[in-house]
Amino acid sequence: MSFTEDFVELRAAGAVGWIRRDLAPSGLDPFWAALEPLPGAKGRGGVGRLQLGGVDLVVRPYRRGGALGRWLNDRYPGPARARRELELLHALRAEGVPVVVPVAAVARRKHAFWRLRLATEDFTAARPLPAFLAAEPAFRRGTVEAVGTLLRLAFGAGLVHPDLHPDNLLCRRQGEKVRVVLVDLDRARRRAKVPAAVQEAMLARMQRYLVRHGPRLAAVPSRTETMRCLRALGLDRPARHDAWRRIARRVQRALGRRRWLAR
Repeated sequence: MSFTEDFVELRAAGAVGWIRRDLAPSGLDPFWAALEPLPGAKGRGGVGRLQLGGVDLVVRPYRRGGALGRWLNDRYPGPARARRELELLHALRAEGVPVVVPVAAVARRKHAFWRLRLATEDFTAARPLPAFLAAEPAFRRGTVEAVGTLLRLAFGAGLVHPDLHPDNLLCRRQGEKVRVVLVDLDRARRRAKVPAAVQEAMLARMQRYLVRHGPRLAAVPSRTETMRCLRALGLDRPARHDAWRRIARRVQRALGRRRWLAR
């Protein structure tokens, strides 16, 4: 179904939201209720749980990072950013990409700025990839292969993500298998085709995150596990070894620049 068939636009004084049709009768206000803290939640803070209409939700208030975050924090010029992420999640699910189930994007205006929230269904008992690898060592192989499959589907659906990293990948056991879903697509977009160089840049971003933050992460994939991930991504043996070497060079250059800038 299309986005406009699945979601209802609601408006009130100084507020707007796009709510999944089954929860639209609840209105906008319940999505602004105080949130129950979500243990282990990553990101810039504020992510929490909420129950609405018998559905367990995870709600993420939008907050800026970088230099702008210091000045604007959770203030945005309009509600479009939240709607774009909601639409992207809906479109990717329609393409068969394992992402969290989108429920609502809501925005409230205060003076000249807007505050935004995104609600998705709670992916119960899931952990970010590094924590899951540490907690479920017997499932490491199946986990990295599931990650590779997810990335293959996401790239095939045209996903370009400027900040793809392992904490965006939530994992949980389903019997003897592992299910992995993608979360937090803020600033991501779709294009008709994702060139191999762009895919590689996103993979290098993930690897750079693992190298930089490895000492504080619960676990990181080994080189062998990374190769299994690349195989599930669809690369044959020569191609994945070539890709690994290029990714390693990208990471080395990026970290070298970071050290230079820090001096």
